[in-house]
Amino acid sequence: MEIYHPRVSEAQQILAALGLPPPLTTKLAGLTLLALADVGPDTPWVRASNPSKGMSRGIRDFMRSAYGWADASTEHTFLLLRNQVLLPLVATGLVLRNPDNPALCPTSPLLHFALRADVLPLLRAYGTRHWAAAVCSFGQAGKASPATNRSAGAAGRLVQQ
Repeated sequence: MEIYHPRVSEAQQILAALGLPPPLTTKLAGLTLLALADVGPDTPWVRASNPSKGMSRGIRDFMRSAYGWADASTEHTFLLLRNQVLLPLVATGLVLRNPDNPALCPTSPLLHFALRADVLPLLRAYGTRHWAAAVCSFGQAGKASPATNRSAGAAGRLVQQ
């Protein structure tokens, strides 16, 4: 993957700070976080937002248009994005599938993804003096949650629903 942009590295650092395993801190995972947070190359983290996005018309289009990654259009990237990034991020609880309609079929063309609501303040704190406290607070909120995510593996310690 030939993407070299500071925002991608920052997104990877955020994912690592959350305790996610190495497969979920790759460049593709970083680009996915950027797409879901709507953080472009010139967008400061404090302006992160949480639009719901589909895989093709949302996430992959964002990767292509904002970061110039032409391979975002390939079938190979679609499969990598779905199987190695989005589904595992959904399993950790960081990303929600069809947040406004959980009953929507996983094969529906209306399938879309969004960040969990409490991720947004964490992202907005990145690069500020509040970052360390935000990570700690996010981790404590995850640990205090009654629901544990058995499929999250190593990520489950911080990223619980």
